[in-house]
Amino acid sequence: MTPYDVEFLESADREFQELPHRLQVLFQEKLVYLLRNPYKSYPWLRVQQGPRHPGKLRFHLGEYRVFYRVVGTAVVFTRIWKRPRAHPRRPRKLPWSA
Repeated sequence: MTPYDVEFLESADREFQELPHRLQVLFQEKLVYLLRNPYKSYPWLRVQQGPRHPGKLRFHLGEYRVFYRVVGTAVVFTRIWKRPRAHPRRPRKLPWSA
């Protein structure tokens, strides 16, 4: 038994179902460790907190990023996005601009 429950928002559940089968299996393997402590990183599960999104955590799943937050004793998965969409690039700041 794990101390945390799993919940998916409707959008995250739909995105999970659209993942390739191999990534769904990898997600379930990582979920075992994530539910022990959703804040802890391992060599095969690097948990990060987004600087632009306080309170939201994420981890890599191949070329996808899985976003979640911890609410009480539940891990709530909010989005599963491919890399370019998950982290849009900021416009480059030119050195001569103010």
